[in-house]
Amino acid sequence: MKPAADRDKASSHPKERRNVSRKVHSGSIFFATRKQLFEGELLNFSQAGLGIKVLERFVEGEVLIVAVPFDGATPAKCPARVVWCNGKGFGAKFVR
Repeated sequence: MKPAADRDKASSHPKERRNVSRKVHSGSIFFATRKQLFEGELLNFSQAGLGIKVLERFVEGEVLIVAVPFDGATPAKCPARVVWCNGKGFGAKFVR
């Protein structure tokens, strides 16, 4: 059996589950729940999902509408499901 310190260390770093590599990005992004519009900082993105820095907490499984920015174009509105949230931000997977 692993020592307690090793078990705690392993549990604080979840196994990478991404199948698509993400690109690092910094900039504002807007997204909404059914009731409210939010602004956060886009940290990274890929074809499969994105990471957003925001102070608000969201529930795993919650569906958001994300205005994905494109250079010089109108943002595309894409549904995404929250897959993790830690109080500093969240990760979401695009819903097809």
